[in-house]
Amino acid sequence: MRIKRRLQAAVLVAGAVVLGLLTVQGTYALWSAAASASPGTITSASFDTALTAVNTGQTTTMTLANGTPATLTLSPAGTLGPGTPVYGGVVVTNSTNAGGQFNTAMTASQPAIANVGGGTLAGYISVSAKTAASSAECSTTAGFASISTAGLVSPTVAKGGSTVFCFQISLNANAANASPSVEGKSVTISIQLTARQL
Repeated sequence: MRIKRRLQAAVLVAGAVVLGLLTVQGTYALWSAAASASPGTITSASFDTALTAVNTGQTTTMTLANGTPATLTLSPAGTLGPGTPVYGGVVVTNSTNAGGQFNTAMTASQPAIANVGGGTLAGYISVSAKTAASSAECSTTAGFASISTAGLVSPTVAKGGSTVFCFQISLNANAANASPSVEGKSVTISIQLTARQL
């Protein structure tokens, strides 16, 4: 049986920060494969990637049963303020039931930050990220860095294994001087996650 060596899935992770609230929304996975088989029984495999919110434990797959994108809410730890970042994250699990070895790598793209309903808050928000072996590492300040144009790539994730993308959202200290254009305002933060078979 031949299977195309590279399978890709994409999920759009979008977040909203309103005084420390972060939301993540995903789109369905786009998997494709080709195989040749002799006459007999053919069983299909599921190439699912599961997403779990670090602080709440809410879980979803990239695709809901009806084929629509999933939405996952991340509740950051702490209260966002100048000099006081908040932390959240997503556990990404390679939950395929395909036979044989099926390792993947996940990539998080650079965040896109946009104002919601006017204001200038987006100009004062920054997002840093890191990969981690456990969700507990998302609440530690060490290791966060800006996501490069190439994206943040996870270590290899074996079938049944997982990796964690941790996000740190910071508010620039100068935001206090921009009042009222930032008071009570919100932003959306969009990050695309890609799962790739190795």
